[in-house]
Amino acid sequence: MNRSGLYGACIVSIIEPLIQQVLIMFLLMGMGYALNRLGILSEQAAIEFGKLLINLVIPAIILKSFWIEYSFQRMYELGMTLMLSAAMLLLACVVARLLFRGRPIDIFAAAFSNAGFVGIPLVEAALGKDAVFFITCMIALLNAMQWTYGQYLLSGSKKCMSPKAILTSPMVMALLGGFLIFTLRVPTVPLAQSVLSYISGLNTPLAMMTLGIYLAQSDLMALLRAKSLFAVSSVRLLVIPILSLLFLCLFPCDRSIKMALLIAAATPTGANVAIFAQQHNKDYRYACGTVCVTTLLSMFTMPAIVSLSQLVL
Repeated sequence: MNRSGLYGACIVSIIEPLIQQVLIMFLLMGMGYALNRLGILSEQAAIEFGKLLINLVIPAIILKSFWIEYSFQRMYELGMTLMLSAAMLLLACVVARLLFRGRPIDIFAAAFSNAGFVGIPLVEAALGKDAVFFITCMIALLNAMQWTYGQYLLSGSKKCMSPKAILTSPMVMALLGGFLIFTLRVPTVPLAQSVLSYISGLNTPLAMMTLGIYLAQSDLMALLRAKSLFAVSSVRLLVIPILSLLFLCLFPCDRSIKMALLIAAATPTGANVAIFAQQHNKDYRYACGTVCVTTLLSMFTMPAIVSLSQLVL
C-alpha cells in the first residue's frame, strides 16, 4: 500500500473507535448523572471517587504500562517517546499558559489531553496493538504533570512544585517505580499484574460517573453558552495538535511513533481537570464542561488532524 493509501486507512480506522469511545464516555456520564438525580450517589461520592482515582487508580495505570518484557528495541523506543512526550507536553503547557493567562482551569484543560482513555484505542485501531507502547510514556508524564504543575495551577501553592512534593506524589512515584521495573528487567508476576489490571479498569467508569455527578449539579445550557469553552476547545483540539505535528516533523524517527504521539496529543480534555478542580474548590462544573465540549468536537477535529499529518510526516 502506498503512503497515501496507508494514511487514508489510518484516518478511516480511527473514526469508528473514536465514536465508540465517545458514546461509552457519555453513557457512563449519563449513569452518574441519573444516580445523582435519584439520590443514590451524592456530591460527596464524587469527591471520594476523585481521591481514589488520583491516589490509587492512575498510579496503577502508570505502573502497569511499564511492566512489560525488556528489549533493546523497547529501550530505544522508550527513550525516544520519553523525550518527545516531555517536549510536546512542555509545548502544550507553554501555549496554554500564554493564551489563557490567569485562567487556571482553561490552562489545565487546554494543556492536558485524554491520551489514555481516548488515545489508546485509537492508536491501537490505526497503528496496531504494538504501537500502544509508544504512548505509555506520554500517559505517565501527563498524569505526573497534572499532579504537580496542574495542582500548582489550581491551588496557586508553590509547595506542589517543591522537589519533596514532586518526588512523593503518587503519580511520580509510580512513574519512577515503573521505569525501574522496566530497566531492571523485573520479571512479570501474573498475580500482581492481574491486581493492577483490575485497579486500572476502574479508571474510566469512576472518572466518567464522577463527571456525570458534576453535570447533574450544573446548568448545562449556561455551560454551552460560555464562549470560553469553545476557545479552550480550539486550542486543545487544533492549535496544540498542529504545533505538535510541526514539532514532530523535526525528528527523523519511526513514523509510527510520531503518529501515535500525534493521535494522543490531539485527543480531547481528560476528566482529571474536573476532578482536580473539585479537590481544590474551583469551578468543577465549568471544568466538566470543557471535557464534554472537547470530547464532542474531537469527533470532527481528530480525523482532520490525522488527514493533515499525511501531508507532512
